Amino acid sequence: MEAVPSDLQLKIVLHGTRPPLWRRIVLPSDTSLGTLHDAIQVAFGWGGGHLHLFTDEFSRGYGNPAELLDLDFGRGVDDEDATALGDVLAEEGARLRYTYDFGDDWEHRITLEKTLPRPTGAERTVRCVGGRRADVPAEDIGGAWGLAEVLELLDHPDRAGVDTYGELVAELRAAGHDPAAFDPDKVTGRLARLTADTVSARAGQPAGRGSARRLTAEDVASCTCGRCRVGDPVDADGEGPAEDVPLLRPVTLAPREDLVAAVRGVPLFDAALRLSAWCGEGRQVTAGRVLRPALARTAIEELRLWKLADGDSPFADAVSRARVLKALRSAKDAAVLDDPWWLAVEGGLITISGGRAWGGAVTDFGGEDLLEFWSAAVGDLLEEIGETGLLDGLPGEAGELTAEIADGLVGLLYDAPDDAWLDVDDVYAKAREAGEDGPELDVFQALFAASFRELGEGLCLLGAVEFKPGDGGKTPTDPLRALLNVMGGRELAGSGVSPAASDRTSEKRRGDRMRLTPLGRYGLRCYLVDCGVPAPLLGEFAEADAATLLQGLLGYSPEEMRREVEGWLEHRSAADAAVGLLDACAGDGPQAAARRGVARTVLAGLDDPRALRVLRKAADSEVEGSHQVAAATLGGHPRAETHLDPALAEVAGLWLLVDGLSVFVGSQEREELVRSFLENRSTTTQAFEQQVDDLWRVEHPATAQVLAELGEGLRGADRQLAKRMRTAANRARSRR
Repeated sequence: MEAVPSDLQLKIVLHGTRPPLWRRIVLPSDTSLGTLHDAIQVAFGWGGGHLHLFTDEFSRGYGNPAELLDLDFGRGVDDEDATALGDVLAEEGARLRYTYDFGDDWEHRITLEKTLPRPTGAERTVRCVGGRRADVPAEDIGGAWGLAEVLELLDHPDRAGVDTYGELVAELRAAGHDPAAFDPDKVTGRLARLTADTVSARAGQPAGRGSARRLTAEDVASCTCGRCRVGDPVDADGEGPAEDVPLLRPVTLAPREDLVAAVRGVPLFDAALRLSAWCGEGRQVTAGRVLRPALARTAIEELRLWKLADGDSPFADAVSRARVLKALRSAKDAAVLDDPWWLAVEGGLITISGGRAWGGAVTDFGGEDLLEFWSAAVGDLLEEIGETGLLDGLPGEAGELTAEIADGLVGLLYDAPDDAWLDVDDVYAKAREAGEDGPELDVFQALFAASFRELGEGLCLLGAVEFKPGDGGKTPTDPLRALLNVMGGRELAGSGVSPAASDRTSEKRRGDRMRLTPLGRYGLRCYLVDCGVPAPLLGEFAEADAATLLQGLLGYSPEEMRREVEGWLEHRSAADAAVGLLDACAGDGPQAAARRGVARTVLAGLDDPRALRVLRKAADSEVEGSHQVAAATLGGHPRAETHLDPALAEVAGLWLLVDGLSVFVGSQEREELVRSFLENRSTTTQAFEQQVDDLWRVEHPATAQVLAELGEGLRGADRQLAKRMRTAANRARSRR
């Protein structure tokens, strides 16, 4: 069967840049990695004068073997022109690394965000649909570190003349180089000159397929975890078998008008809006795209921007404020102006052209536009954290760990009940439960404390959280200093004890804590959805079809499920609901089995006579899946006249029990299968155990596999039951 034509949406981030420099590119799934190489060169403004290499999640290399032959990794490199993009980036979340220039080591991190269907007959194109920051202005400047230095010098003309990069910086300034400028249409125009070639997919593995990539014998041979087997699905990080992405709890959002009002109430955003209005007729800016010093002083005073400062800031006191403003030599030196200024500029509230900054009236920014502007700022913050971490200057992989900590905190914040505080001390307690106190735990606690505060203060500045620092008197740098000392093998300055030990002496002291605001829940959901994370809303399935409802309800708590189903039933009659639910119960595979488990719960709550007649008709049918759900539901219904033959209802119940357990079959899911069985052993699985010797008769396609895997998995929990299950599995196999 010919694969359906598709395009792949890739996000490509130039690693080590801050703010992140990235591009979002769409290419045909069956084009080659060679075409992707050409697209990256064009999209980032590279000149193509250096060698390059792609590396996948299993450390396999792709490039031009002839060019790379003299290098250590030259042998064994696959030909990029013969490798289909969809074969390497086979599922959403898959990653690829592209390194350009092995001296400067410009490393690009590529992530497959979406697989997009391509309409029949549509042109195969390469296009840019998003990005941030201007092209890298020059090559051979020392990689990402050199780029950071160039951009810093570009903002400080007085330093450029005596620096290594002085000549380049002077040229860029003369050319009007704007590091923040980006135009996806211009990039697409350059990409349009490329021809996307076509590469045949690997045997049995169509390019751009939607199913998960499977481990090969070559993958397993290079595995170090000892858990991988041929045929196992691969996760996005390539570290082993894939695990299901857990669903976050469904939430409700505040009304739009309340959210818009909340954005206006965030001091930083209010200041950005007022700055935009203040620039309505144009204000002169420097080559660094900030207000001239005299105008900066005026803006701070007239707009009362000094109110953004902390209470102990020099700006808080009129006398010291006048002294600080008089000494101000650059608008960048005043955070009370610099923060809202760049928020307005990068968010489009202020545009700069002809040496002037131009804005609009506050009333020009309202409703959806303002809300989108705010959520984009939250997304930019979290995106930057994900690429660069929370803290600068950390040794080794500690910076990447702070990004992982932030990612986990975002999930915890979002999943917490409304008005619930996330307390750093609770995480400390969980860390202690995970292992004994020691250097590794000390490092984690110090790193987590610093990351927690940085994230809390950053989100608080945007109005996404309420943040309350602990009462221990620590500054944000204290945990970081402790971390660096521990990682360097030194005692903590001034204490002589470990962070964990110090913490144990102050159990009664409250640590930092934060909680989401209603505006923050909206912003985090926008970010999570954009990242492809399931983040359901209560009521979002009200008008969905039954199959979509059942799939969406997976992972809901009983109360959340009840509320969602009540809203869904308001839009249809009970009979129509029963018909739709039973139709959704038909089908094979784990998704259909999961839907049947939810459908039975929903149908049990229907007490309308017309719905019961639908159930009776389905119970008498031969539609596998629908028949069993209807029969089992009626068998347990309180109305006597709806009861079926108890034996028929029991058979249907056992079929559904096997069906539910079949969701977990597979070598990598055996642990979950056994856990699910043991957790329910006191209820429905009693019948399973009582009749295990006859379960081989259950005519379900997964009966033999479920029994066999339970028999293997239960060896350590109940040897006698495990043996009975293995025997029943053998009988089920022999029946085929």
